[in-house]
Amino acid sequence: MDFLPFLQSDSPMGTLELIAYLNDLLWRELGSLKSRLWSPPWTESRIVEIQQGFIQGRRYKLGREFVDAFLGIPFGKPPVGELRFQKPLPAEPWKENRNCTEFGPRCLQDEMIFEKYPALAEMSEDCLRLNVFAPSWTPAACGQPNGFAVIVFIHGGGFAIHSSANFGCHGICESLCTKDVIVVTIQYRLGFFGFSCGEEIPSNLGLWDQTLAFKWVQENISAFGGDPMNITAFGQSAGAASVDCLCLSPHSRNLFQKVITMGGSTLCSFSINDKKHVSTVCLDFAKSLGYKPTPNRNHFDFLRTLPATALAVGIIGEKINRNGKIDLTPVFDGDFFPRPLEELRKETPSKVILSGITEHEGLLFVGLRPAKKNPLHVEVEKLLERELMHQKVRNIDDVKKKLLNMYWKGISKLDKKESAKVCVKIVSDVYMNNGAWLHTDIMTKLGHTVYQYCFEYYNPNGLGLVGTMLPFKGATHGTDIPYVFKKGMVSNFHPNDDDLKMVEIMTRYYTNFAKFGNPNGAPWDLQIWKPLFAENTLKYMAINLEKCRMCENLNDGRSEYWKQLLDADSEKGIFAFVRESNNNL
Repeated sequence: MDFLPFLQSDSPMGTLELIAYLNDLLWRELGSLKSRLWSPPWTESRIVEIQQGFIQGRRYKLGREFVDAFLGIPFGKPPVGELRFQKPLPAEPWKENRNCTEFGPRCLQDEMIFEKYPALAEMSEDCLRLNVFAPSWTPAACGQPNGFAVIVFIHGGGFAIHSSANFGCHGICESLCTKDVIVVTIQYRLGFFGFSCGEEIPSNLGLWDQTLAFKWVQENISAFGGDPMNITAFGQSAGAASVDCLCLSPHSRNLFQKVITMGGSTLCSFSINDKKHVSTVCLDFAKSLGYKPTPNRNHFDFLRTLPATALAVGIIGEKINRNGKIDLTPVFDGDFFPRPLEELRKETPSKVILSGITEHEGLLFVGLRPAKKNPLHVEVEKLLERELMHQKVRNIDDVKKKLLNMYWKGISKLDKKESAKVCVKIVSDVYMNNGAWLHTDIMTKLGHTVYQYCFEYYNPNGLGLVGTMLPFKGATHGTDIPYVFKKGMVSNFHPNDDDLKMVEIMTRYYTNFAKFGNPNGAPWDLQIWKPLFAENTLKYMAINLEKCRMCENLNDGRSEYWKQLLDADSEKGIFAFVRESNNNL
C-alpha cells in the first residue's frame, strides 16, 4: 500500500516553511518548558497489589474526587538479548513496592520532528509497559456493581512510532476517569522489533505484545476496581487496525467485549502486508547494516548482535518505507492468524463496535506533501492508479476513469480550492475511508452491533504549524484525539470554551459506550444515536459543535461505489490484497 507518498521528497524545506517551523519550534519549546516547570500537582496514590507485586502511583484531586494514575507498569519481560525477535513473556514479580509515578521507556523509534523536544519518556528496547488510570471511589457507588468499565487504548503511528506517553496522564484522569471508567494505555514493540518477518522468527510480535497486555488486564484489573468482563479495546489509526487484528485472532478475540476504532481497520490497505514482502525488507535491511549470509548464521542472528538503536526506524526516512509504503505491518502468518482473515472474521465472537473517521481524513497527508513539479491532482491520480493495482484490478484504465468522473463531476481542476478538496477526498478514501466503512459494513452484516460516526469539529489552532500547511481547514486524521484525551499530539492543547464542549461530547459518547455498549447511555441532551442495519450501513452520527445528528450516506456513498466497481472488476473483489496475503505463507 502506498502510504504517505507525499512525504517522500528530495526537496529541501522552503525558506518560508523553515521560518514558520523555527517560530513554531520556539513557541512549542517555551510551552514544553512551562509544562516541565509546572504540571498539575499530585500526591501518592493508594498502594495496589497486582500479580507481580505492589505498586504505587500518582493521585490527582479533580474537584471533589480523586483519580489514581499508575504509570510504567511492566507487563512483559524485557524483550532484549535472546528475547529480541521472540514472543513476549509475562513480567517477573518484584518484592518491594514499585514506584509507578513516571511513564516507562518508549519503544525505540526514529521520532517525528515534533517529538524530539517535548518532555517525553526516554526510549529503550525494554518498553513493554502499560499505564492504569482508575477512580478512587467504589464502582458500586456509580451503579457498576461488578466493577468499573475498562477502556484499553492502543496507540497508532504506522506500527513504527509514538507511545503511551504521547496521550498523557492528567487529561485522561480528568476527561475520562471522572465519568466512572478505568483507562489503560499500552505499548508494544514497533518497527523491526515488533513487525519483522521471516521463517527464522515468529511474526506479528507487536500483536503478541498487545495480546499479552490484554491478558494482564484480564488478570489484574479487578485490583483497581475494574470489571474484567466489561473491557473495550480502543485504537486509533494503526492502533485501530491492531484492535481489528485482535478481534480476528483466536489468541486475543475473547479478551474484550467492545471495540472502538478511530480512523483504521485491517481493511485499510496500509494495515496488512504480504509476508514475502516484509521478509525481503528485513533481509535487505540486515544487508544494509553489514550482514553477509553464512550457512550457520541467519540475518536475525546478526541483527540480535547489533545495538538496539541501529534497528530503530520511523515512518519515513532512508531505512524503510522509501517508496511511500509502510513496510513493517502485521502479516498473515498461520500462527497469530491461523486461518484466512475472512474466515476468522466470520468466527469473531459477538462484539459491539463504535467506528469513526474524521470529515477530511486525507487532508493531513495532502498538507504535509512537499512541493513537487507536478500539480497536486496529478500526484493524487497516480496514487489512485497505484491503489487499483494494489487491489488487483484487471481493467485499471476503465475503473480509474469511472472513479475520476465521480470525484471530478462539476469541478474544474483550475479551481485551486475546489481541486484541493477533490484531491483530499481521493486520498481520504484510499487511505482510510474505504477500509473503515467496509469494516462497519461487513461486521454489521455478520450480526455485530455497530455505531458509526464522522467527526466534523475543527479548531484551526489545534495542529500548530501543521495547520498552516493545509490547503483548507477541517477535521483530519488525528484531530479527534485531543477531544478524547485532552492532550494534543503535534502541538500543545490549550482548549477554548468550544474545545471543552467538544471534549465533553466525545468523552461522554466514549464512556457511555464503554459502560453500556451504547454511546447514548443515560438520557442527555444529544441526538439519539442509532446502530447500523444490514440494509443501510451508510448511516452515521455527525459529531460537531452545532448539533450532533444522525445523517444518511456517509462520504456521499463514495466507498460503496468503490466496492461496486471493484467487486465487479477485480479478480477477487475489493480488498483482494487481504486475500492475496492469506495465500503467501
